[in-house]
Amino acid sequence: MAAAPSRGPTYKVVLLGELGVGKTSLFRRLKDNSFDEYQTATTGIDSCSKVVKIDGSTVMLSIWDTAGVERFRTLTRNYYRNAHAAVFVYSVSDASSLHYLAQWIKDAQNFAPSATRMLLGNKVDIEPPQAEIDATTSKSFAAAHEFELSSLVSCKTNTGIADAFESLARALHTSPAVSNQQRTASVIPGQELNVDKDLDSSGQNGGGGCRC
Repeated sequence: MAAAPSRGPTYKVVLLGELGVGKTSLFRRLKDNSFDEYQTATTGIDSCSKVVKIDGSTVMLSIWDTAGVERFRTLTRNYYRNAHAAVFVYSVSDASSLHYLAQWIKDAQNFAPSATRMLLGNKVDIEPPQAEIDATTSKSFAAAHEFELSSLVSCKTNTGIADAFESLARALHTSPAVSNQQRTASVIPGQELNVDKDLDSSGQNGGGGCRC
């Protein structure tokens, strides 16, 4: 009988990007393989765990869905800390969503400078003329901003997501730099964080989130 895969480390992964690009739809695909065409915007932070098997080891990704609403951006920065990876999500149907990633990239460089970065173009099920960003533009952006990984996916059709996150898990698991970091996320996967409560208790820069 084959030996069971050995238990591997846990890596904290944050999803970043503007409102409406599909971060929460991506989160739902990773969490329970569901999709809601009319998913409402996230107004806080939620997390889940995703198991990926890499070379006989079981790697755990602790996925954090972070708010894209400007009101919560300063609040959300607290959750970049100790992140092993940052996934920058844009929509191929909205060229501005790729442009505005520049601020998210800057924030990640400030608060999680050692995090592995992956660029993810969502909604590839949309065809021209609705699609405003092609693969060449995406590759050029990824190269210009020195992303370690880049992929195109569709949360609606569940295209490319498993491969993208397997590549991310492998990159984290084999990175000498990551091996020198603490490999456990600082919050229990699946825990929900209450933004409004923390805002009330801390004034301006509390931490938290609500149900996405």
